[in-house]
Amino acid sequence: MSPKMHGSIRLFTAFNIDVFIHWSWFIVMAILFQIGASRGMFQDKYWYLLVLLTMFGIVILHEFGHALACRSVGGKANTIVLWPLGGIAIVQPPPRPGAMLWSIAAGPLVNVVLLPILWIIYFTAAPDHTTMELRGQADWQQYLLVVAVVNTGLLVFNMLPLYPLDGGQMVQSILWFFVGRVKSLKIAAVLGLVGAIVLGILMLRFADIYMAIMALFIGMEAWNGLRIAKYLEHMESSGYATGTAEVPFGQR
Repeated sequence: MSPKMHGSIRLFTAFNIDVFIHWSWFIVMAILFQIGASRGMFQDKYWYLLVLLTMFGIVILHEFGHALACRSVGGKANTIVLWPLGGIAIVQPPPRPGAMLWSIAAGPLVNVVLLPILWIIYFTAAPDHTTMELRGQADWQQYLLVVAVVNTGLLVFNMLPLYPLDGGQMVQSILWFFVGRVKSLKIAAVLGLVGAIVLGILMLRFADIYMAIMALFIGMEAWNGLRIAKYLEHMESSGYATGTAEVPFGQR
C-alpha cells in the first residue's frame, strides 16, 4: 500500500478504480478557502470554494487519464488518491518505455483537451471578449476565468522536466529508449533535484510557502527516484526484473 493511502477515505469507484481522499486535504482546503475569501476575488466568497472543488475535479480527470492509459497497454491501475498537492494514480504499466510514456502522457493530455474548451466557454461568456481582468465581472464569469487559468497553470507546471512531475517522467521514458531504464531514471532524478534547489532559491526570493512545499516534495521524490534506480540496478545485476512503477500527481 502506498504511504499516501494511510488516513485516506474512499470517495467513489469508477471504471473499477477506487478514488480516495486523504484527511489532510480537508485541512488544506479550509486554509486555502480562508486565504482566497480574504482577498475578495469574488463578491460571494463561496465561489472561491467552487473554484477549489473544480480544481480537484480537474485533478481527478487527470489521474483517470493516467490510470485508463495504463490499463490500455496491459498495466494495472486500481487506485487514485487525492491529497493537498494534487493527486496520485497508483499504476503498474508494463516495464516498457512506450507503455510508461503513454501512461504518463495521458494525464496532461486531459488538461490539453480541457484547455480550449474552458477558454472558449469563458470568452463566450465574458461581456468583453478581450478582457482577462479578475475585477469588474460577475462572479460566475470570474469563476470561468479562474478555472481556465488554473487548468492552464496545472498543465504548464506539471510539464516541467522535473522528476517526479509528469514532464520529468516523460523525459525519463524517452531517455529509456536510448540509455535504458536505470540510467534514464538517474538522469531524471538528478534533474528533479536541481529543480528542487531552484524552487528553493525562488522560495527564499518570493517567500512563497506553497513553492517551499513543492520544492521539498520534488526534492524528496527525486532523491527517492535515485534510490529506486540503485535498487533496479542491483536487481538487474542479480538477474531479476521488476515491472512496478508509480505515476505520481499530476499537480502537480
